[in-house]
Amino acid sequence: MRYIYILFVLMSLSSLFTSCDNMLDQVNPNQVSEESFWENEEDFELALTSCYTPLKNALNGGYYGTRGVMMRIARADEVEFRNDISEVYQAQNFTNATGNSLASGMFYQFYNALYRTNMIMQKLEEKADILSNDFVTSIKAECLFIRGFYLFQLGKEFKDAPLRLTASQSPSTFPLEKSTQAEIWQQAIEDLTIAANLLPVQNEVIGKPTQGAAYAVMGKIYLYQEEYDKAIEVLEPLTKSPYTYKLVEDFAWNFDDVHENNEESIFELLIEEVGGTDLWGDGENVNSTQTNTRPKEYAAAEVAGWYEATPSQQIMDIFRAELDKDGNYDYRARMSVAWDYPECMYYLRPFREVFSEEKWNTYWILKYQNWNTVYEEPEPPMSSINERAIRYAEVLLQLAECYLFSPTQRDLDKAIGYINQIRQRANLNDYSGPMTEEGIFQDLEHQRAIEFFVEGERFYDLRRWGLLEERIKTCSDIRYKQLMTGVVGNTNKYYYYPIPSKELETNPLCTPSEGW
Repeated sequence: MRYIYILFVLMSLSSLFTSCDNMLDQVNPNQVSEESFWENEEDFELALTSCYTPLKNALNGGYYGTRGVMMRIARADEVEFRNDISEVYQAQNFTNATGNSLASGMFYQFYNALYRTNMIMQKLEEKADILSNDFVTSIKAECLFIRGFYLFQLGKEFKDAPLRLTASQSPSTFPLEKSTQAEIWQQAIEDLTIAANLLPVQNEVIGKPTQGAAYAVMGKIYLYQEEYDKAIEVLEPLTKSPYTYKLVEDFAWNFDDVHENNEESIFELLIEEVGGTDLWGDGENVNSTQTNTRPKEYAAAEVAGWYEATPSQQIMDIFRAELDKDGNYDYRARMSVAWDYPECMYYLRPFREVFSEEKWNTYWILKYQNWNTVYEEPEPPMSSINERAIRYAEVLLQLAECYLFSPTQRDLDKAIGYINQIRQRANLNDYSGPMTEEGIFQDLEHQRAIEFFVEGERFYDLRRWGLLEERIKTCSDIRYKQLMTGVVGNTNKYYYYPIPSKELETNPLCTPSEGW
């Protein structure tokens, strides 16, 4: 009953935080209102919980929700979606437009969450007399981390966009010009800097952000901006005391529900078997489940899956390009994809027992699946595998990239040292290629492609490295030709999702995204 009450509060807050309509004069005594809500620390904790739900919204663009993950991986060269979900298929083939409902949903989920964090911080100031100083500090720190995290993703997905830093229901505040990506990310860095100074090194509450999480997001922003020295400054301390992050012994532990919140996890989103049974709602009504359908989406029909996407031939070539010390395929590849190789198991059975002979040449996603615990994906498809948003492995490879490209701290040996930590966990030999920037980068790209397969990194890596067109061309000639129709001056309009048409219609100061 306690959780149902929380969901009821969140549903009411969601309406409060996002509606621009006038309130009715009559008041429902059973409904939470702004006037009756912000009365104690528990209310602020509940409001803070509501800031995470936009990340997990299943159907309407939650960044780590079922469809949001699809929209993040579809534009790279690692998977091929079938045309069952039109919005995802459009994104994959670079035919999406300003009316794409999932891209629009992602946009408004960001602003939904920004409104909530802004509201909480405003209320912290208003209600300071009824709250303890320690509590205010704790809530402010978490709020700023969440806002900085959302702002990073907003700039990453839409580039230039309105920067809303206040919670207001006044129509006069709705029109707002776009800020540049640099301005959005600068605000994110400011938020994360304050958060890092206030957050604990270790948080006793599972799922809550830590100082390390704030620095990890900040370092990633600096990396995206090619501010390599600044990235090193905030990322390298994460490899030392007082931080205790490390690569877990088994790569596969990062994607199951048994080894959640492990030493490699810097920040992850809780996917839990709580709430109701509604898989397709907004995650904030009393019947919403807090699980997701990710395993069901990608499993083969032979194991009761919906087979929405399969690994591309291009990523399979990358996976099989290097054998490990024992002559086996890369362990990460074998834990990420099932295909017809000796000893391959798929849902507790040999690959060739699951599939008929005409499908022995197919490939199937294993990450975040239940392939090693059940014979088929269950019905209803309620997965409770946490989404790992930031892993220590990413910090190591980001540091390798920084030392490879920094104009002032360039150190090829250090870059190779960080790459070798990743290679050693995978039972690969240490790097032995050319001691050149080009040679080391080639392995860096290779390691990132395998390490973060379907974790939503590949497209953004290729975009920032200037390799997107080249990799899409070798992946699919059809997709490449359509991608090239987006060339506008020195950029490509398909690098980012466009500002939604609804925003352009209702915000007269907001102009279309470049090329749209």
